[in-house]
Amino acid sequence: MKGKKVMILKSALEIRNSIEQDRQKMYKLAKALGISDPNVCQISQQLDKKILKMQQLIKLIRA
Repeated sequence: MKGKKVMILKSALEIRNSIEQDRQKMYKLAKALGISDPNVCQISQQLDKKILKMQQLIKLIRA
């Protein structure tokens, strides 16, 4: 069971880093192009999916 939790933690860290990179990218694009730009909206949707995945991993870690 410990090995599985370690794998989950590694996945969570990778997703966390990816979320931070996308968040910064989205912020820069929104500042340059406006919040309703299709590229900004697309990154926002990707972030939503990654955040949901992170929440699922947190539940697994706590179980």
